[in-house]
Amino acid sequence: MADILNIIHSKKAQMPKKEQFLAEYISNNIKTVIKSSIQKLSKDTGISTATIVRFCQEIGVDGFSELKLELAALQLPKEPAEYDEIDIGEDVSSIKDKMATRFKSVIDITKSGIDEKTISKLVKEINQASRILAYGVGASGLVANDLYQKFLRLGKAITYTTDFHIAATEIGNFTPNDILILISNQGMTTEISDLLEVGKSVGIKTVLLTAQPRTAIAKKADLVLLTQDIGEPKIRSGATTSMISQLFVVDVLVFAYISRYSDKVFENLKRSNKTTLIHKNKKRGK
Repeated sequence: MADILNIIHSKKAQMPKKEQFLAEYISNNIKTVIKSSIQKLSKDTGISTATIVRFCQEIGVDGFSELKLELAALQLPKEPAEYDEIDIGEDVSSIKDKMATRFKSVIDITKSGIDEKTISKLVKEINQASRILAYGVGASGLVANDLYQKFLRLGKAITYTTDFHIAATEIGNFTPNDILILISNQGMTTEISDLLEVGKSVGIKTVLLTAQPRTAIAKKADLVLLTQDIGEPKIRSGATTSMISQLFVVDVLVFAYISRYSDKVFENLKRSNKTTLIHKNKKRGK
């Protein structure tokens, strides 16, 4: 299992308020929680034992006893080690191990949060769509570009832009059979919210990849693909872990599409490879 504190952190924003409070209490009182019974924790927090059990299920442990074992396995660190990006003077070997651990944690947590029915439904709708637009801002824009390139090679009529006005204009020409795929880690980006409204106004299907499914934007989208945010280090070089989570979800979606429509996909891939070979062969002088 990934670091239990990372899991709690990533799922906290998706929980009801009482469970959010419980998540915060557990994170800040690890030693106390390990020594407590479920009844004592209920008394200390004012939260019912039923809610505590539900919280445990939400974070993927069988019960309160298993939660205490997971917390004890951390050897009571004040913070998860992955939350520190580097220490001054740290050697390359240690940095490699730390980054590998961090990326593995976010992938494990993302995997556990993916709803397979939502993926399957979106795969079917992508197959039926006449046109698709992928849009994201900042690091999420890189993920939108990745999704665009992959589905383009699979033969889908998909476009990608970072320009809000071009995106809005394109959506204005969409029909109800088309799809708008928006990517936003926090689900609070103004451009994402406005494009979602534009999409709704023309009656197209809207999809949101986000780590925050309780936001107003997420509640308006037709489908939500859940990514994860385990937090970035204080010294941030970029939104790395959230982007890794988004890319993982995109790949699950892409390969689910390939698996379901393999015959059509492989034929499209052959044509795509053939056209790109023209340029490659010219560069080689063939």
